Amino acid sequence: MANQNASLSAARASASQTLVSANQYGGELNVFFATFTNPGSGGVATTEYISWGFLPLGARVLFGYLTCSAGTASSTLNLGDPVSTARYLAATSVATAANTAINPPVTNALGVLANNFAVTVASPGAATDTSELRSTCAGANIAANQTFVLCLFYVTNQ
Repeated sequence: MANQNASLSAARASASQTLVSANQYGGELNVFFATFTNPGSGGVATTEYISWGFLPLGARVLFGYLTCSAGTASSTLNLGDPVSTARYLAATSVATAANTAINPPVTNALGVLANNFAVTVASPGAATDTSELRSTCAGANIAANQTFVLCLFYVTNQ
């Protein structure tokens, strides 16, 4: 068998060297850390969302976790953005106290590399914004006074 080059080596070995984004090689590791406590009344109901904050343009999420205290049976949260509501985490139960790992998929259902996503549109409030991190509630309303911690590690090309 012949030796082969992965994407970064292939970029350098090509006849006309290709520069790769710093969020793939040599980027800066950053931490996104946010907490949320659902209000005692008038909190997040089904189909409503928690806005965690914003990632910078070019950011690529590597991994993280979502921690929650015990909540309502059948209640779930996902993690994504206005364009793709489950980009980073599919609907996951938040009924019991848990620490859920967030590992963006390496490949999609067709086996195509899918973890190439980087924030491409930073336009808060726009339907095309991929920088805002959101968790949408489904199944049942989030319990009163339920607490959450979202911690993500991401790389930027800054």
